[in-house]
Amino acid sequence: MKDLIYVWIDLIEYAALGAMLANLLKGSLQERFHWRVFRAHRLIFLQFALARLFFSYSPLAKRLFYGKAMYIVNSKQSILLLAASFTLTLAFGALCYRKSRGRLLTLTMAFYSLWELVRFTLYPISVSSIHAWVDAYAKNLHPGGLIAFQRNIVRAEILWNVANMAVTVLLLWLFLRKYRQFILTCKTAALPKETALLFVPELMGFVFALMLRSILFYYEKEVYNLIDHYPELNILIPCLSLLSASCILLCAKMLGGIKTEQELRRQAELGQSRAEAFYSHIKDMEHISQKIRGMKHDMKHYIADIHALLARISAGDKTAAEEVRHYAGSMNLFLESLSGGQDTKHPVTDEIMGRYARLADQKGIVFSSEFFFPNNLKIDVFDIAAILNNGLDNAFEAAESEPSPAYVSACSWQKGNMFFLSIENSFSGRLQWDSEFPVSKKTEGGHGFGLSNIKNYAERHYGKTDIQVNDGKFRLTVMLQGAK
Repeated sequence: MKDLIYVWIDLIEYAALGAMLANLLKGSLQERFHWRVFRAHRLIFLQFALARLFFSYSPLAKRLFYGKAMYIVNSKQSILLLAASFTLTLAFGALCYRKSRGRLLTLTMAFYSLWELVRFTLYPISVSSIHAWVDAYAKNLHPGGLIAFQRNIVRAEILWNVANMAVTVLLLWLFLRKYRQFILTCKTAALPKETALLFVPELMGFVFALMLRSILFYYEKEVYNLIDHYPELNILIPCLSLLSASCILLCAKMLGGIKTEQELRRQAELGQSRAEAFYSHIKDMEHISQKIRGMKHDMKHYIADIHALLARISAGDKTAAEEVRHYAGSMNLFLESLSGGQDTKHPVTDEIMGRYARLADQKGIVFSSEFFFPNNLKIDVFDIAAILNNGLDNAFEAAESEPSPAYVSACSWQKGNMFFLSIENSFSGRLQWDSEFPVSKKTEGGHGFGLSNIKNYAERHYGKTDIQVNDGKFRLTVMLQGAK
């Protein structure tokens, strides 16, 4: 009966720990498979619970971890079991999740480190409490009450294990809950330096726990417990364990704050980019409006000239017909110049392409465009306008320093609900890269906001950016996901 109760205690504990591990990984990593029933977090839960049961009750595992004795006689023997559990969880996580190997390692280390630190926070208290109860009960033992004493000791032992398990699970749940709240603010992938901010204190806490396991107790003729010989460790071990756990949570909170600040800065940059695109559009409209006002002022003269030419045609003047056609063609060219001769299926992008076509004429750059606006995908025109403005600004700036004939081209295409936009320019130089972006000459020590803004706009529409530099050209490709 006692053994069966302990099996149930272990089963409940491993199920609770497995659920917390699965919840920590859920939503933080990209799943490799998308099965309806066996989702990644459910597989992680099953793996952890079954592996812990196997390690605890399989004779093969006991012989592997504890040798011929088949039970633990030295606390350092438990290190191998912990390492096996950690490695198995990490390997299984790599199968269930793709990419973000650093994030998987960080989250797995956080779970095992906090689990160990919670256990050692409670260890001196739990051990001293059961010893105090046994000593107090033994002092009041009446002659002939040995059977009742043994029965009560067994009950107290079961109750102590249940209470210890419940407190451990509860405290670990509180720590992991806080940790998850902090890291969930990190919507974008953390850079290596930011990942190290989390991983280093987690690794320190884990190594501290391994050190305690290596020296805590051993059994020869009797049990040697480190705490019995150094009573001050009853205070030092819990304090150091709590400090280590608090350091892990504090670093997670700091990283969450950094990523939140970056997100706010990103939103501010997006707002600034939209405002600049809107301002450029207004300037284009003002330019066109001036042309239209000038044409309106001269329209009465145009109409009078056409009437005069028509009168000459009626009078039999054969040359007047050719002059009318020439006059109408000139007026048509003027009307096309109002939009720069661009037809992108949207007035805003018409003006953007027209503006850059005029800029290309001024700077002697060959400019070509096969861009069209995806009217059927419900993508905000000012998002695409901002991508075009940033991308073409960078392209023209690079093309200006290239030997003639320098060129800039823009094109777009659509596949289903995916919209692709490509901007290419001649480029014969070399680029230095800072993380994912080329370094710009516009700002000291880093790239400008152009490519960063383009990436942010792409991510808003569940897309991505790609940069290729080869064969004397620089190509930026942006993919956006729309809704038909």
